Amino acid sequence: MTARARASRRRLLAGILGVSVLAGASALGGTQQVDARFTDLEYAASSTFTSFTVPPATITACTITNNALGIFQGVTLVWTSIYPASGVRLTLTQGATTAVVPASNISTSGPSSGVYTHTAVLSQTLLSSLITNLLGSTTTLTVNNLLAGTAWVSVGVSRQLSMTLAGLGATCT
Repeated sequence: MTARARASRRRLLAGILGVSVLAGASALGGTQQVDARFTDLEYAASSTFTSFTVPPATITACTITNNALGIFQGVTLVWTSIYPASGVRLTLTQGATTAVVPASNISTSGPSSGVYTHTAVLSQTLLSSLITNLLGSTTTLTVNNLLAGTAWVSVGVSRQLSMTLAGLGATCT
C-alpha cells in the first residue's frame, strides 16, 4: 500500500469515527426541557398569592385653639389606628420642609375593640420649632401607620393647617 493510500484510508477512518461520535452523542440525548415551577400547571393551579397593605389611620378631629384675641395658639389632631403609639408617625410639611413630631407629643389610649386613639396637642411654640414659618402659611399634618419590624408604611391621611400672617383665622381642614 502506498503512502498516499494509507493517508486516504486514515482520513476515511477519522471521518467515520467523527460521524459515529456525533451520532452517539445525539442518541444519548442533550439537555431536557423543563418547566419552571410557577409555569407548570399542576403547581400553578394549586398555589395562592396574597398581598398585604398597611391600613391607613382615620383622622377624627382637628381642632384649633386661639387666645382671647383670636390669635392662633395651637392645634389638636386626633386619629384612630389599629397600631399602638410605636406604630404611628405624625409629620408636618410646609413647602420643601418636613419634620416628624416627637412621640412624646402624642398621647395614646386604648385599645378599645382593637383600636387605639392617638392625640397630638401641638402648641404654636412646638410647631414653630419644627416648621420655622408657621404664620401666614399652610402646613400639612400627615399621619402614617408603620408596620413594626419592616419598612412598610401606610398611605398618609392629612389635614391642612392654614392661617394668616397675623395668626388670625386659623383653619384645619
